[in-house]
Amino acid sequence: MNKDFTDDTFLARWLDGKLSDVELEAFEKRGDFHSYKKIVDTANMLKAPAFDTEKAFKALLKSRGAIIRKPAYSIWSYAVAASVAIIMGIFFLFPSEIKFNSQLGEQLAFNLPDGSSVKLNAKSELSFVKKTWKEKRDLNLNGEAYFKVNKGSKFTVHTNKGNVSVLGTEFNVFARDNYFEVQCFEGRVKVDYMGSAVILKAGDAIRYINDNEELWTFTQQSPAWVKGESTFKNLPLKEVVLALERHYKIHFEAKGVDLSQRFTGSFTHDNLKLALKSVFYPMDIKYKIKDKNQVLLFRK
Repeated sequence: MNKDFTDDTFLARWLDGKLSDVELEAFEKRGDFHSYKKIVDTANMLKAPAFDTEKAFKALLKSRGAIIRKPAYSIWSYAVAASVAIIMGIFFLFPSEIKFNSQLGEQLAFNLPDGSSVKLNAKSELSFVKKTWKEKRDLNLNGEAYFKVNKGSKFTVHTNKGNVSVLGTEFNVFARDNYFEVQCFEGRVKVDYMGSAVILKAGDAIRYINDNEELWTFTQQSPAWVKGESTFKNLPLKEVVLALERHYKIHFEAKGVDLSQRFTGSFTHDNLKLALKSVFYPMDIKYKIKDKNQVLLFRK
């Protein structure tokens, strides 16, 4: 609102029908008047909040740097005024963002607004803005996801380390901390990382571990993890241990074990003992299950 409507009791007086004719006429001529009225109409349909509304309104005014005066109007008017401010803030800060989260030991499968499909691996998060989806198919990913993208506008997956762009294809993205990996299963993908760009075709893969680039090829038609098994090719053991923790909701303690050594192999998602044998027996690493959530790694 402009300077004519900055009085901290203005909204309350408007809602309480206490504005002067001049103030009301001026307010109704403002371009945002109908937006305020629509929000208030919606707020009126909500159940009255079960908290100290006067205290909440004072806190809101204080956070805006306004002078707190003694209430001169009904508490309900102040409560609705606070609701208007809060709802307006939500509308501007969160423009219809859609978010998906998978928990430890959980995988999620869902479709995007254009019919493209996504599978989230354990402990991963993906979000996008639905309002602008048709014009801009942009997503934010933290974790691992497998995408089957329908043809259409540019489709970009943003991560904290790099971005992957396509028009229509199948690919897998892994992005956590200092580990970023992309595998292309169909079509082509463009991988942007730290200012450089690489084009991958079907069967190509690239990863960056602590900013070190590694390229390789593969023959499988889809990620093994979507079928209940995790596979690794020449990956530091630390990343394999973290994958085991995400899938089995466990925690590892390593004593005298070098987690930087490389591992090639796989483990199943439905049998912890078998998974531990598959990973650590070939590497001559001993393990002991201390309880259902703790595993000790050691060498004799």
